[in-house]
Amino acid sequence: MADTYRITRHEGDTATCNTSGTLIYSSLDGAVAFKFYSLLRPASGNCIALWKPDGSLAASKSGPVRPAK
Repeated sequence: MADTYRITRHEGDTATCNTSGTLIYSSLDGAVAFKFYSLLRPASGNCIALWKPDGSLAASKSGPVRPAK
């Protein structure tokens, strides 16, 4: 799995580490992974991240900020 593009979901507004999130999708093809990533919309208080096979962050987007209680 180290040679795949991975899409993960993270709690909070940033993806700080490629091992701390929940794996949503993985693919050997970067174009397919980016297309799937572009269709996703993060929930409130979550972040979606696309990771390259070498472990570096390719793209990340955050959902709306949760209102303070």
